[in-house]
Amino acid sequence: MKKLLISSAVCAALQANIATADDDIPEIVVTAKNNQSTDQLISSAEVFDLAAIEATQADDIPALLDSVAGISFTDSGGRGTATNIFIRGNSNSQIIVLIDGVRVGSATLGAAALNSYPIEAIERIEIIKGPYSGLYGADAVGGVVQLFTKKGNQEGFGSANVTIGDDSLQEYSLALHTSGDNYSVQVSAQTEETDGIDRTSIVTGGNDDTDGFEEDAFSLGAQVSFSDKTEANLSILVSENTVEFDNTFGEDPGLMTENETFSSALNVTHNFSDSIRWSNTLGINEDESATNGAFPSEFITDRESFGSELGFNLNANSFLTLGVDYYEEEIESTNDFPVTERDNTGAFAQYSFHSDSYSVSGSLRYDDNSAYGTDTNVSLAGALSLSESVRLSASFGTAFVAPSFNFLFFPFFGNPDLVPEESESFEVSLDGNSGGFDWRVSAYRTDVENLFSFDPSTFLAENIGEAELEGVELTVEKSWAQWLISFNADFLSATNVDTGIELDDRAEQTFRLSASRDWGKYSLRFDLKNESDRFDAGGTELSSYTLFDVSATYNFSDAVKLSANIDNLFDEDFTLNLIGASDRFNTEGRQAKVNLRVSF
Repeated sequence: MKKLLISSAVCAALQANIATADDDIPEIVVTAKNNQSTDQLISSAEVFDLAAIEATQADDIPALLDSVAGISFTDSGGRGTATNIFIRGNSNSQIIVLIDGVRVGSATLGAAALNSYPIEAIERIEIIKGPYSGLYGADAVGGVVQLFTKKGNQEGFGSANVTIGDDSLQEYSLALHTSGDNYSVQVSAQTEETDGIDRTSIVTGGNDDTDGFEEDAFSLGAQVSFSDKTEANLSILVSENTVEFDNTFGEDPGLMTENETFSSALNVTHNFSDSIRWSNTLGINEDESATNGAFPSEFITDRESFGSELGFNLNANSFLTLGVDYYEEEIESTNDFPVTERDNTGAFAQYSFHSDSYSVSGSLRYDDNSAYGTDTNVSLAGALSLSESVRLSASFGTAFVAPSFNFLFFPFFGNPDLVPEESESFEVSLDGNSGGFDWRVSAYRTDVENLFSFDPSTFLAENIGEAELEGVELTVEKSWAQWLISFNADFLSATNVDTGIELDDRAEQTFRLSASRDWGKYSLRFDLKNESDRFDAGGTELSSYTLFDVSATYNFSDAVKLSANIDNLFDEDFTLNLIGASDRFNTEGRQAKVNLRVSF
């Protein structure tokens, strides 16, 4: 039974392979550990390979993830602005982001800025939904997003891309790669510049202007096989961007934020035998943000990490992973934080068993953090084949969110006595293939307590309140008359238990429909998204909206490809994020761009 793991956004990439692809060959989901393949994995997951990423023609990673069932995002006025990703209603701080196995993000904000990592450098994205603190520790309440950088295993010697579009958009990239019998290497550089849009609806104090975005990025990836038992992978990803923004509290003298990210991962894997595998990963992550203006600020995170895992194939059906990891975080800031360092040590075990009729999986993890103490988390999952084409699965897991440096130690606000947010999650799913339809329906519920908030009586951060997140996801995919049709729907209820008010920025209903077809030299794709019942500013309901996108690709030859797309074809005016009762962050209207890719 083929498990539906591909989102509606990848239709165009899959269409060309409908007649020839071998769907019986399972694909390993690295992020889920225990060497689990897509047909064994019990949890809900999504996988984008390189072809799928390129087929979407997405501007950045948040826009790509927005095509996945159960995932949405909101920004602060267009490309490059502060973005919040939600997985099943869980926000940025409740999601772990990894790059090649290394945790990334800001320790002061407690989240990773996914829009700061160039999508051009990524060859694979894995998303696993649900509580994964039993494997990854802090912050995995909603799930884990892992980005895998390109390592030079593409055909040819390199490629060059040129993109032009609305709002004076210009993008250029160059990638060079080489490979041999036991190695592959790739280096790439990208640059992007756009005049952007006016970030907000505020028209006073010089805010009635366009706010631009610039980004430069560099990546290096390499893999070497020292023998048939030992392999090493190295990746380096560097990004620098400048984002202009409006002043929501007064005059705009030309405000901008400069962001820099650096991520490096070195992984060495050794197979002692066919049944024992040892993997070690050394990581460095730096995240820096600096803002100009009357009160300039700077926040820098330096994180060093190491992880070691032993994997055991106990027999043909069962697998055990034992692991330990450690990371140390240090911050620097223009603000006087009383504590600037902390470290975390974790140990975990995961066991899984798979047979033709049923599967079980469980994990247990213990964390000890120098700033907020210890935490233990567990996850359990099972699946039962009801027939050759239908499978029932259920899972339970606990997770926690670590208080950020801002919540713990920010001057005149932080509270060092904060404890982590705690959660419990349940999920029940049916998936299968019926009448040529691949489908999956999942119902879930997450309860979160000890929420981080602000106590007006003490003027400090406090653990106040509880949240209840519950919903249903439906995904359906079918090939019909040489078209690949995909549909997914989300129904989400996210409320503050104490007040009964809907949580900000989460839409209660989202529908996505995609259709694509490949004629060999050219392909065509249509995407439709409708969203309603999104709330913001403490319960204000935003208007529903529908977006229609169209994209096409023409292959002049194996080496030259022309792509074009128009997002928001009908120029829908919609709102994702409010500033206050009368002002909002603007959203982009109709956006068109054309890309020329030359491989050599």
